[in-house]
Amino acid sequence: MKPIAIKGQRLKEIYCIRRRLAQVYKEIYQLGYMPLEVPIRHGWFSELVLTTKLERYKNKEAILEVYQIIEKLYWGRTKEEATQKRLKESTKYMLHKNVTTISRRQYNQLSDAAKCLCIPFYYYTEQKKIRLRFYINFPSLVYRVKLTRAYVTHQKKINPALEAVRDLLQQQLLKNAYYALSQKGNAWKDRWGTPTSKKRRQDIKKGLKNLQRYTCKEIIDKEISWERN
Repeated sequence: MKPIAIKGQRLKEIYCIRRRLAQVYKEIYQLGYMPLEVPIRHGWFSELVLTTKLERYKNKEAILEVYQIIEKLYWGRTKEEATQKRLKESTKYMLHKNVTTISRRQYNQLSDAAKCLCIPFYYYTEQKKIRLRFYINFPSLVYRVKLTRAYVTHQKKINPALEAVRDLLQQQLLKNAYYALSQKGNAWKDRWGTPTSKKRRQDIKKGLKNLQRYTCKEIIDKEISWERN
């Protein structure tokens, strides 16, 4: 009888551990939160609120529909930090200083009356790819930015038994025989532990590989160099 391969047996054990870990994480998530007796003061919110002058407009329902899907709250430790986060997000595309933009998926969920408040525009990402978003054209009297105090009102429920099982399963994946196999199938690898010398070798190898696109004459005449390109 052919003996069982140790590597295959360990892979099966890793799959069982990961399956059990997924169940434990799901049970921890389903524990939910419990309210605190006394809320804890924690930072500020920069909030986009609607004013009472909204009643003057005939398209009030359309404005409320768009207001439900946009980002309204930005948290910060101080008032200045919360305001800065709002300005950074809302002025990312250099259109408006208070109202954020929406994506095409959010735009498709709106009614025809609400779509009339959205103005499309194109922009380029950092990878030089063109994308489409929509600017919200709210009347200036309808909204204002308000700074409100933020509080922690709930805390996470903790089950010591589930926490112990989770730590035990994670510890088993760190064994000498299991760690390399578990990391091979892990799509979310931690690159921070990579040494600087190894990163340097990887960059050199990548640069030399890019030289294959050029002719030998260009390299000899120093028209192209992998340090610059």
